[in-house]
Amino acid sequence: MADTPIITSPYPWHVAFYEDLHRRHAAGRLPHALLLGGPAGTGKLRLATVFAHSLLCQSPADGYPCGRCQGCTLAAAGSHPDRFLLAPEEGSKSIKVGQVRDFVEFCARTPQYGGYRVALVAPADSMNRNAQNALLKTLEEPGAQTLLILVSDQPSRLLPTVRSRCQAVSPGLPDAADSVPWLTELVGEEALARALLAAAGQAPLRARDLEHSAWFAERDKLLRQCLNLVAGRQSASQVARALLEHDSTEILEVLTGWLAAAARQASGGAASPDPRLAEGIAQLAQHCPAPRLLTVHAQCLEARRLLASGANPNAELLLEQILLSLAGVDVAAAGF
Repeated sequence: MADTPIITSPYPWHVAFYEDLHRRHAAGRLPHALLLGGPAGTGKLRLATVFAHSLLCQSPADGYPCGRCQGCTLAAAGSHPDRFLLAPEEGSKSIKVGQVRDFVEFCARTPQYGGYRVALVAPADSMNRNAQNALLKTLEEPGAQTLLILVSDQPSRLLPTVRSRCQAVSPGLPDAADSVPWLTELVGEEALARALLAAAGQAPLRARDLEHSAWFAERDKLLRQCLNLVAGRQSASQVARALLEHDSTEILEVLTGWLAAAARQASGGAASPDPRLAEGIAQLAQHCPAPRLLTVHAQCLEARRLLASGANPNAELLLEQILLSLAGVDVAAAGF
């Protein structure tokens, strides 16, 4: 237990949001169930965890857990009797209805330390329909001195009946003023930090994990493949095969970011902050009309949703259709 790291603060870009949550709690203006939503890779679970632990801390300082008391030590070790984490079991991607029944039983108990009971559900959108339905009554009436925090990258995947029983809050994407210095300290170079953040859609934790990714090192070559497609020098199938040498989910995220950047530039926005991609993004904006870029961007988002849904679609076929649209082919009219 002594070796368990005790985290007593959220990431720098969440400090203001955290302190607002604390003020609302101190004023008695927090609901019994929060739905903490927002982009993946921004540290929402850490934010929720620190706030939950502050309610279990025996000596909180200005709303932050002290990190030294028994409450903090037990919470960090995952053994506090008034803390519950509902998450997919090891080897599974979903929260099942049997786990929710354990969660409901926890919420029905009297707090053993006489203070708050706090429960985290993360990621909440990993609950299947039956699990979500089993949670409804507890969301409606969780009991006194109980706070439920549902953390989700995709709140829209939750049932409307779940969402309506929670107060939705979102810290959004962090400001560069907070995320760039944090990432620069990790990677050692501000230009690299900005390039990583641009590639990660400004999500700092995702950007941190990208530094050693194979596709990031080859990003300019991969973008050049897309430009060859637009110029008619390569076919959609050739480019799809080249792109799919990397993880399909990552590549779709990459394309989504490039298309958004090109659409912004085509509409008079700023150039890419990544010097290795600036020329390529500018060429993409020059050769593809903004409406086409936005259409293909929407196709990428839908393809990402399909891959995340577990429907097991053909990733190569999805990517080929997207690339054909990028090249100006009317995929629907062509019968694809």
